[in-house]
Amino acid sequence: GLSAHDFAQLLGAPEVILTHAAKAGGAPAVASRFLHRLEAVAGADRWKAATARGETYVRYAEVLDQPPEVKPVEQPAPKPPLAARPLRMSVTAIEDWLRDPYTIFARYILKLDPLDPVDMPLSAADRGSAIHEAIGEFTQTYADALPPDPAPVLRQIGEKHFAPLMERPEARALWWPRFQRIAGWFAAWESARREQIGAITAEIRGEIGIPLSPDRTFILSARADRIERRAEGTYAILDYKTGQPPTAKQVRMGLSPQLTLEAAILREGGFDGIPAGSLISQLVYIRLSGNNPPGEERILELKINKSDPPQHPDQAAQEARAKLEALIRSFEDINQGYTSLNLSMWANRYGAYDDLARIKEWSAAGGLGVEEW
Repeated sequence: GLSAHDFAQLLGAPEVILTHAAKAGGAPAVASRFLHRLEAVAGADRWKAATARGETYVRYAEVLDQPPEVKPVEQPAPKPPLAARPLRMSVTAIEDWLRDPYTIFARYILKLDPLDPVDMPLSAADRGSAIHEAIGEFTQTYADALPPDPAPVLRQIGEKHFAPLMERPEARALWWPRFQRIAGWFAAWESARREQIGAITAEIRGEIGIPLSPDRTFILSARADRIERRAEGTYAILDYKTGQPPTAKQVRMGLSPQLTLEAAILREGGFDGIPAGSLISQLVYIRLSGNNPPGEERILELKINKSDPPQHPDQAAQEARAKLEALIRSFEDINQGYTSLNLSMWANRYGAYDDLARIKEWSAAGGLGVEEW
């Protein structure tokens, strides 16, 4: 009744436009009984005159869909002044820079941060943070020696970090049982690995400077999940992944340079307590899923083809450092724009700034940029 009253009041305005959908769910829509009734009450002449006036707006819409010239939208490539370009970045942001420089422009230059939705449900990032914090605290607390029974101790630490999430049913029913399986696997893996380790440092921050000019230096920073000094004196860098870690081939090609850049920081003495020039013997991803198996150690063999000899981690660190400096210096040129979606292998993923970059418009003509790092 209220809707009918509002409709009648609005229909009494001097000029009224009545619209109805021509299609519903992609199929032609059937005109409503109300529309037929309105046509009958108005009479043939009045109805014909009204629809003729409405056709004017329909033609406007048709013209919008038929531009005189179809010109593809160009890939965006904003070119901010040199003073606005970032001089500090973490190793995790370098992958964004390689894949989608426009993300760097939007996040670090325009300083646009996506807002979380109101009452946002828990995400994989929340689960990953809780697992990382629990593993990190356990490793820091027991860096020198493990407790007699590590699994219950790790579960007890995990309870503290999972507590803020336990009000949500998915955390109680899925994530916590998976973490308990992770704790059992991690305790057994840690006990076996400690036999090969001289010292462990967890959640350690480091950085190095890359001089670009007398007054500009780029700071590369990292927070390594875990760095081990092995029994023979070399170092291993480990990173925990609750999702799918990059492949060794992606790391070797430079598409996922997080670990190799952390290795470069280590070799230059960027981590406290680790002397410059230290050798690296292993780059390792530890996948912690809680499924079957609950965890998995992946020591990277850095090669592109199976028949290739693996690249040594020290050499990989040196190569990643050189490529990064070349990338940074290329963006010191004010004519170098922050293009959108350079690597086509990520074309099907959705980024936080894809709408702002209007990817669907400029890529409709097949113009996905491709660059090799």
